[in-house]
Amino acid sequence: MRILVIQNSHTAPAGLVGEELERAGAGLVTVAADEGEPIPEMGDFAGLVVLGGPQDAWDDGHGPHFGAVMERIRSFTAAERPVMGICLGAQLAARAYGARVYRHTAPELGVHPVTLTGGAAEDPLLAGLGPEVQVAQWHFDTFDYPDGAVHLAESPLCGRQAFRLGRATFGFQFHPEATAEILRGWATKPDHGHAPPPVALDRLEQAMADHLPAAEDFARTVTRRWLELA
Repeated sequence: MRILVIQNSHTAPAGLVGEELERAGAGLVTVAADEGEPIPEMGDFAGLVVLGGPQDAWDDGHGPHFGAVMERIRSFTAAERPVMGICLGAQLAARAYGARVYRHTAPELGVHPVTLTGGAAEDPLLAGLGPEVQVAQWHFDTFDYPDGAVHLAESPLCGRQAFRLGRATFGFQFHPEATAEILRGWATKPDHGHAPPPVALDRLEQAMADHLPAAEDFARTVTRRWLELA
């Protein structure tokens, strides 16, 4: 089984999600779309993962490949093959179906609680994993849900944290793939002028020590369930 992975920045790799997909026997075909690598057609790929990145999802000037990414999201969704959009990937999934993406009132950086909604109780990925999880967050933007989306998760700062569209297209504003190493990279090497305020980072190491082991278990469970949909 092959999974297409669209990478939007070398600083945002597939991390834990990629590890778990390979552990479960999937073969990953990773495309550095932001570096100009062509995005393959859907073909026989069983699923699509669209990763995060420092770009704004509405800014095609810094993301000339966004149109092709959204086209792939729509084709996988129409074929009922699973899609996982993470952060920027979730925003592009929303935009692909006409929803608005825009700057949020405040950044959400570090490790923060996310509450699963009633819609998650019967969701194939999130059922039984709540009611609250501590997960990695690193975003300056937010988005509206596309028409027909099921609201799956929210946080005190950002009400739209996860959605499902159709059978198996999922958007996660948070970062299930993030390891401590990935988070440290974002904290110390901000991109595109998105320098995080120091106050958001002063307890990052302790937060990671306290919560990332459970967040990893959550991410691996969600990833295995996602792959089962393929």
